Amino acid sequence: MRRDWEVAIKWNIELFYLINHRRFKFLDRFYRYFFYMGKTYSLPIYFLLFYIFTGTSAFKHLIVSLIITGILMPTLKYIFRHKRPSSLLENVYLLEPVSLKSFPSADSGYVATIFAVSLFYGSLPLSIILFILMILVGYGRVYMGAHFPLDVITGYLFGVFSGLIGLYFLSYF
Repeated sequence: MRRDWEVAIKWNIELFYLINHRRFKFLDRFYRYFFYMGKTYSLPIYFLLFYIFTGTSAFKHLIVSLIITGILMPTLKYIFRHKRPSSLLENVYLLEPVSLKSFPSADSGYVATIFAVSLFYGSLPLSIILFILMILVGYGRVYMGAHFPLDVITGYLFGVFSGLIGLYFLSYF
């Protein structure tokens, strides 16, 4: 095991192994398909949810915020160049092939951005659905062996930040 700043954080490794090593057939099957919900090509599903619950009022905010997330995440991955858990730890269960860098989790960031934007448009059912999806995507990233818990938490924080900055841009431009 190679030393790395994220590996040096004890709770991060312990939580990773706690989640990644608890194997359930149902979750293995579920996450083999559900992980697509954190990918950018699942955006039409989220756009449809926004349309159903908020009409078109949230679209501009959502698009601006997702563009911010789309710039932030690859930039941070390039800056930190953090390796995936399977490159740093032994006995990692991988449910999907992983590439590129790990920190922060872009999937978690995108879903958190969508959740954060939903909070501004008064649709409690939409926000609840998106919060559940956000938690499921984040948990799945660790369960599948693609990310450390800290990657997911940081992705959430930057996603919410993007939602707030998107609102700021819309109010001044």
